[in-house]
Amino acid sequence: MLHAIIVDDEELSLKRMKKLLIESGEVGDCHTFMNPLEAYEFVKTNPIDIAFLDIYMPEINGMRFSNLLSNLNASIDVVFVTGYDHYAVQAFETHALDYLMKPVTAQRLLMTWDKIRKTQMKKTIVPVASTMEYPILSKRKKGVAIVSLTDQEIRTLHLVTDGLTNKEIGVQMNIAAETVKSHIKNVYRKLDVNNRIQAIQRAKELNILV
Repeated sequence: MLHAIIVDDEELSLKRMKKLLIESGEVGDCHTFMNPLEAYEFVKTNPIDIAFLDIYMPEINGMRFSNLLSNLNASIDVVFVTGYDHYAVQAFETHALDYLMKPVTAQRLLMTWDKIRKTQMKKTIVPVASTMEYPILSKRKKGVAIVSLTDQEIRTLHLVTDGLTNKEIGVQMNIAAETVKSHIKNVYRKLDVNNRIQAIQRAKELNILV
């Protein structure tokens, strides 16, 4: 089950979208926010798989907010939900997973879930050349755990530490931005963290980063 957030400054749209997501049976929990800044603070400390964002919001528009989310947690997929169709091209340029026009219907949402499932499957695929894993001992209170990162994941982690964006990392490693997102998501999972800051701190604790 997926963890989702909805960010929309219109209360009625927010409630309707939450109702559709819950009735779809695809989400384990769904948190709603009318203020993007509150949503941002929530994502800092909570695991999120998918974000449904309105585009036209007074404080931070959905496009800008999606970039903030990507920098915070590259594994989050973004679906824009709006009443304005002229944002579509710009939305997909931000690598949005889908673009829904209000009012969203349950039938149209089924297509979105299909895209989400396909994307989740792709994220688990790692190139053969990058499957060599390096075990790292992690000292825990109840013994020693082993964290295994591939060479590509370690390199990605170093570039994340340098402050590079997913696009910049992709250029450096000569791979697609989606592949970068996949590597970062795997790093988060293996290090048991939720965002870049936590990943860097954890990697330093394990002497992956020195």
